[in-house]
Amino acid sequence: MANTKLINLSSSANSAKILFATDEWFASAENILSPYPPTFIADLYCPEGKVMDGWETRRKRTEGHDWCVVKLGCGDDSSGPMMIESVELDTAYFTGNQTPRVSIEAMKITRNEQDCNIGNDDYLYNWMPGAISRLASGKSFQGTGQSTDAIRRADAACQAVALNTTRQLSDAWITILPMVELQPGYEESRYHKFQLDTDVKRKLEDIGGVTHIRLNYYPDGGVARMKIWGYPVHSSSSTLANNSQQTSLRQNHAAIAAASTIHPHSLTSSTTPPPSSKRYHQPELSSVLHGGKGLACSNKHYGVPSNLIRTTLGVDMGDGWETARHPHRPAVITKDPVTGLQDTPLMDWAVLKLGMGGVVEKVGHSDSKGGVERIIIDTRHFKGNFPESVSIDACCCSNLSDDVVCASAAADNNGSSVVEWFPLLKRTALSADAEHEFLRDDGKMIVNGSRGVTHVRVSTYPDGGLSRVRIYGHPLSKKDSNEERLISHL
Repeated sequence: MANTKLINLSSSANSAKILFATDEWFASAENILSPYPPTFIADLYCPEGKVMDGWETRRKRTEGHDWCVVKLGCGDDSSGPMMIESVELDTAYFTGNQTPRVSIEAMKITRNEQDCNIGNDDYLYNWMPGAISRLASGKSFQGTGQSTDAIRRADAACQAVALNTTRQLSDAWITILPMVELQPGYEESRYHKFQLDTDVKRKLEDIGGVTHIRLNYYPDGGVARMKIWGYPVHSSSSTLANNSQQTSLRQNHAAIAAASTIHPHSLTSSTTPPPSSKRYHQPELSSVLHGGKGLACSNKHYGVPSNLIRTTLGVDMGDGWETARHPHRPAVITKDPVTGLQDTPLMDWAVLKLGMGGVVEKVGHSDSKGGVERIIIDTRHFKGNFPESVSIDACCCSNLSDDVVCASAAADNNGSSVVEWFPLLKRTALSADAEHEFLRDDGKMIVNGSRGVTHVRVSTYPDGGLSRVRIYGHPLSKKDSNEERLISHL
């Protein structure tokens, strides 16, 4: 090894190929194999969101984690096995959307007797469903994601080929890099270098090198470049059995009951506008037009709360409030079997102050005026990074300062706060690029809708972006409505 020149086995310049990737919504997996330095254009967007030079997946809203399979390459003759010495990962420009943790596994696929007779290297590719058509298409897969069934089939193929190779699944895919944390892609923290342990390299030597690696994101996010440093080896072919053993992954199919009326923006037009563009009999008290304010938030990596209260529809993702991917999100996403929502306490929050004195409390008989009647949560333009779910709490604190209210919103609700936060909108699942309309009269998701409200705390689980939050109700005072406020915020 001392005199062996190391090459980047995962470079597309050396014939490395992506065979499968679970999700490529924001950026294609092929980018991670590029031999060129990553680039960044601050104002470059596409329909899916910010254009990034790397492999970036959607914020994980389903169970599991993201991963891809790479056929390693070493130049003109890339059909043989290879030895790996070290790994480099670069998170350049992924400063709030980098994957927080990764691991890498490797395995060796060998010819069977039929492949030996034919003399080609199709066996390195056709074991993975869809790999041949992917390579033949030559197109970018940015803006796409695999279905649950496709991921299940690909994972089963990984296990089946492993069993066919060694007859023992635990020995087939060798973990060359255990789960490690990655830092944001700032210049001082973007580079991550790992030497393989001696025991790992001994395992690779025992099987005569490897041909493929599997890069695991835990659970989602982006990496700009991956470099697998090593060299080619020459070994005799062993037999790859031709039988296929399929293994299924346990799936959680708990259904989420329809709790809101969802209006996808893809179905709207000038003749069929979204609900927020239609006249409503109560004012939008959260709007800047009526004196609403975006006061504070837990994270504003990509936007500020004041964007949530603008009167117009969002222009792009920058015209909203989006948080960084939560650095402590679990490696593998699980869901509550009862609610069907992600089983996580992680969340971000933003505090909005209602205009026109807030919502007046509803008292007396059912025909009396008061309370919150309607809520719209808009994920316009957020197609791969909308929150998995959202909830809203409220308080009525006309006698307290905004600073006190915001401080209480950030603290644990242990009953000692001078501010009483109460539920207004139950935690409910969201969808991409749509307005989600909740009505008090439906009796489903809006609770305590008759109470007076001056401030709301919007909580997103576990992170993500919203375009607008619109709260409609009976105002305490109509004197605070001033359309000139709109001009100063445009």
